[in-house]
Amino acid sequence: MSDNGYFFKADTIEELAEKITAGHEFQRVPLSHLADTVATWNSYVDAGADPDFEREADAPMNRIATPPFYALSIMVIWHDSYGGLRVNGRQQVVDMQGQVIPGLYAGGEAVGGGSISMASARDTFTATSPVRMPPKNLRTDPGAGGDDGEPHATRVIVWDAPPTVERGKRFGIKLGVTCPSQCEPKGWAVDVRDHEGTRQVTATLSDAPWPGTATLYYAEVDLTAPDAEGLFSWEATAPGSGAEVPHAAGTARFGVRVVPPPECLVTVVAVDAERHTPVSGAKVVMHPYRAVTDERGVAEVRVPKGAYRLFVSGPNHVPFRQDGEMTTDVTIRAELALDVGLSDADIWS
Repeated sequence: MSDNGYFFKADTIEELAEKITAGHEFQRVPLSHLADTVATWNSYVDAGADPDFEREADAPMNRIATPPFYALSIMVIWHDSYGGLRVNGRQQVVDMQGQVIPGLYAGGEAVGGGSISMASARDTFTATSPVRMPPKNLRTDPGAGGDDGEPHATRVIVWDAPPTVERGKRFGIKLGVTCPSQCEPKGWAVDVRDHEGTRQVTATLSDAPWPGTATLYYAEVDLTAPDAEGLFSWEATAPGSGAEVPHAAGTARFGVRVVPPPECLVTVVAVDAERHTPVSGAKVVMHPYRAVTDERGVAEVRVPKGAYRLFVSGPNHVPFRQDGEMTTDVTIRAELALDVGLSDADIWS
């Protein structure tokens, strides 16, 4: 395969970036940081978690490390879909009277519009991951192991791990264990090991399941961050042995991102751009730091000095973005435009 303006091949990521920039007449994206981006992705793969997009170990994650490396220019074909299901700003399908149909969501061309603009923008909203919480109604499979003498499966879940923690500081997580065969792992021991395989703590699961679930038994665990900065892969393991019914061991990996002490306090005030009222529950991201606005529309993020890209995304609002260098305490007013969606008049006009 030769470089022809659409396909590129190189032995290093840096060389690949140079070939794309020089050989593609429509290339407009600066690729000077491509090698850094790939290195960051590889570190996420090693840690078993991608905090940028909340991708975790159950999603496909593979290192980009073995040459040769390839790049492909994708040609986008425009096609439209006019008409379709009517949705609100949360992608909930509504009926002819504008009332939400419970449990029914739609996105992309199913709601009308062009495949590039409307469909992509709506799918972005629909595909965002929920906050890391255990499932409220955990489904079980009575046939998952045990019937033919095989050990039952053991599923381990970790949630509420903080997005960042300072060097050497204490932090907390929640972990849980469930069996698809509806066993009750109450009182089981779960080991938490760090990136070096050292056991940090052995937690004992609760005597009652997590509220809203049938068989998810849990524990709240306090841990201590490493003294070195970086993204580390830790794991929680339920050995499965010692139960009345044999169980296979289960493991869940989670990332521990260790950061330096903060130097600047960034206060974000999220307001509705039209009504000038506070927007509560808005997500504030200054990678890797995260916060959520309170009822006053205010969130505080403590960060080291440096350059950041601020994202503020509120319910039913168009996300706000601002780049800047943080050198001291600062207050940023994020005015969020209301995402009203498309009316029938917009679609059919």
